[in-house]
Amino acid sequence: MERIEREIPFAQRHPRINFMIGVILLVIFLLIGVCFIWFLFSCLGRGINQSISFLREFVSTTDKVIIVALITGMVSIVGVVFSSVIAKIIDYRYNVKKYLYDKRELPYEQFISMIYTIMEDTKKPVNKRMTELEMNKMVSEFSKGLTLWGSNKVVKKWLKYRKASLENMDPEASLFLLEDIIYEIRRDVGQRKKLGKGDMLSIFINDMENLMKKPEL
Repeated sequence: MERIEREIPFAQRHPRINFMIGVILLVIFLLIGVCFIWFLFSCLGRGINQSISFLREFVSTTDKVIIVALITGMVSIVGVVFSSVIAKIIDYRYNVKKYLYDKRELPYEQFISMIYTIMEDTKKPVNKRMTELEMNKMVSEFSKGLTLWGSNKVVKKWLKYRKASLENMDPEASLFLLEDIIYEIRRDVGQRKKLGKGDMLSIFINDMENLMKKPEL
């Protein structure tokens, strides 16, 4: 019987005593924490007061010319450090942007090449056009590069076009979705001035004016 009692943990045999010990330890730790915080703030307060007293004494006992020179020097140092930090940030962002531009060049060129290939393919006889397998391979190559390096806006516009294609959207309307992708790519590579609707498609389509007159477009 005594052996069984020894195997039972103290906390289970004396729960009230265990609770009281826990409360006492918690109070002790809280007191220690409060004392530490008070000591920390008192040290900081003394340090601030000593710094203020030192500055007052320094200003009152030092020649004004020296004080002005010190302030000017400090302002110059802060200005140089601040300018250096800003320059580093700007340089970092420029390098990141240039790196992305370089990486996006290949998939974006693949997209433009794909558009030209598709447009030229539609002018060929049916028996000489690309097979569905060749078309899917070309789209897959572009999608791989776009997945990794394409901007968010270009990716979203490409997904919108793919969704419209799966829903058997009107072919003429889907052309304008392709044009939106081209315009977004142009913005992504620095061409901020956007052309009008249908301007880019006029490169591929001869009767673009008649197509633009349709009310649904």
